[in-house]
Amino acid sequence: MSEISALEPKKVWYFFDLLCSVPHISKHEAAAAEKFAAEAEKAGLEVIRDNGGNVIIKRPASEGFEDAPRIIMQAHMDMVPASEGEFDFINTPITPYIDGDWVKAKGTTLGADDGIGVANAMAVITDKDFKCGALTVILTADEEAGMSGARQLDPAHLEGRYMLNLDGGDKGFCIACAGGLRQETTFSAEYVPAPAGETVKITVGGLPGGHSGGCIHEDRGNALKFLADCLDCQSDIHVAAMDGGSADNVIPAGAVALAVTDKPLETVQKQLDAYALMLKKECEGAKNVTLTVEKADKKLTQVWSEKFRSDLLSAMILIPNGVMDFDDDLGIVKTSSNLATIATAGDKVIIRTSQRSLSDESRQEIAARIRTHFELFGGTSQPQAEYPATPPKKDSSLLKKAVECAEKRGKRAVPYAIHAGLETGWFSMKNPAIEIISCGPAHTDLHTPNEKLNIPSVGEFDKFLRELLAALAK
Repeated sequence: MSEISALEPKKVWYFFDLLCSVPHISKHEAAAAEKFAAEAEKAGLEVIRDNGGNVIIKRPASEGFEDAPRIIMQAHMDMVPASEGEFDFINTPITPYIDGDWVKAKGTTLGADDGIGVANAMAVITDKDFKCGALTVILTADEEAGMSGARQLDPAHLEGRYMLNLDGGDKGFCIACAGGLRQETTFSAEYVPAPAGETVKITVGGLPGGHSGGCIHEDRGNALKFLADCLDCQSDIHVAAMDGGSADNVIPAGAVALAVTDKPLETVQKQLDAYALMLKKECEGAKNVTLTVEKADKKLTQVWSEKFRSDLLSAMILIPNGVMDFDDDLGIVKTSSNLATIATAGDKVIIRTSQRSLSDESRQEIAARIRTHFELFGGTSQPQAEYPATPPKKDSSLLKKAVECAEKRGKRAVPYAIHAGLETGWFSMKNPAIEIISCGPAHTDLHTPNEKLNIPSVGEFDKFLRELLAALAK
């Protein structure tokens, strides 16, 4: 166990440290699921493992609380892999450490999104001294990469009046969220013999990245679009491959191109410096952007044809990206799209994008627009991992009770909506009668290596959670 296991409340930090001790990025949560199932069984609780990789834990009502409504606590086990350098997230656990009032990870995302929600739920349901009505904890898999766990969850496990989705923050109570869709677009690359010249690697870095739902409106810059635009301005750089971005739901912070040029590297670097200076003036998020050129390790024998190069770069430069529409009533972004990743594999170039909207109809419209755009430049798109939006229930009795408990503790109790996606869309679709709010402790810079979790807020949230469960049981 790491140093964070000594923090208070010990049960919460024990379970968060337990999760940190095993690799658990999306689609690789089996080891984490095994550990939490074992902990629940050790506590004498009913445990169900389903085909979606989810862990469902059930506890009967405490004596005297048999008539209280069943309450569901839900969180997802997976995390987004983002690092400052090379890191093997599939085989290597992250290393959490304490930095003042915060917990961070060494050089990687921390996974407090949503590991701390998992820890909060496990701490409560395994606490035999805590008295309340019947509880269900649902720990889902693959939230960050498609929500397949929530999509495959049997609706029978959603029998209950209230659900606490522990994938929120401390700004209040989230009552609505955007639905989403991811798309994979494939281009068949055309190659020609490489001209004489130096094989080089051109790199864009220094951008903040960030969550493509929560940060899409913040002018953080997009490394893929910057790299495409920069290359398009220099026709004598003959490109052979482009790779960049880290995940569908992350604004790309870096990208790389392999190319051949007959210009001196010093000349190329001066041109890159000039482009970087322009970006710093025009884009708030690009104040630390870097563009560099260096010799590549391996000499290229072929590069993209001029037509393919032009078509692909134009497709990336002209694609609709960022905020498409605002919701004035909720005061947040309504519809957006994120040019997320690019990868070159043999004669294929694969681009992934994600579209979000508070309106399912608007999301489908922008997704169709993205597909049509890529088709004009020779790409073939396949929609993947679509999930519904969560409509707000402003008159929810769960929300009223949560606001009451929070205000008694002197905490913010503002209902709000988010442009990011939550699994609550699937749950509300499968059980329209269920009342859901999302909440949690304070953590910032999600989906980046700067992610951090506020230590005092974890203890405060544990107290609030227990008080809310007890109040609902009454």
